[in-house]
This record gives sequence, structure tokens and C-alpha cells, in this order.
Amino acid sequence: MSKSKIALVSLCSLIIFIICDIFMSGNSSDLIKTIIIAIILYFGFNVLGYLNWKFAYHFLGFVIGVYTLSLFVIINTMIKASGVPSLNRSIAIIIAIIGVIINLLWYRVAWKQIKIDYVRIVKRNIKKK
Repeated sequence: MSKSKIALVSLCSLIIFIICDIFMSGNSSDLIKTIIIAIILYFGFNVLGYLNWKFAYHFLGFVIGVYTLSLFVIINTMIKASGVPSLNRSIAIIIAIIGVIINLLWYRVAWKQIKIDYVRIVKRNIKKK
């Protein structure tokens, strides 16, 4: 059940990132590349997590951390952007804040699975000795 929750929260995180990326993008070719890379990273590490690969959720946590930093950049940019209409700035800030909250929720949900993976790795290494 925990892996399903992780996948669901990961999907929400991915959707929020894509929305923010579309909202902030200027060049459509870079936008498509960024979205494709994000989809590959999110789904790839979730699939590897379902297949019990040792560090799948660790790497996904790193990816989500990087994307969380980009959401903070969006918030900072929109606060400082004076040439953007107030409604657009407010919407971008709200979506980015929701993304940060979802990403923090991902860490809370994934922590249980990461602990389970650590225990499994330690037990396997103890049996080898």
C-alpha cells in the first residue's frame, strides 16, 4: 500500500511541476524536453521502486528535492516580477506553494518505504557474512 501512495503523491508532484513549467516557460522546445525528462525520472524511479530496486526512492527523493527548489525559484521570481499581471503572479505563487506542500507530503509518505528498504538491505548484508 505504501508504494501505491508514493506513486500517487509522485504523480501529483509531477502534474504540479508540469503546470508550473508550462506557466513559466518561454521556449516550447525546452518545455517539451523538460517535461519528457521529468516524466521519465518520476515514472522510472517509481517503477524501479515497485521492482524493489534498493535505491529507487532515494533517487526519486533527490529528483523531487531538485524540483522543489525550482518551485521556490518560481515563488521568488513571481514575488519580484513587476511586469507580470498580479493575477498571473498570484496563480503561479499559489500553484508553486501547493507543489512544495505536495513534495513535502511525498517525503513523509516515502519515509516508511525508505526505512523498509534499509532494513531489507541490512538483513541481506548480515546474512552474507
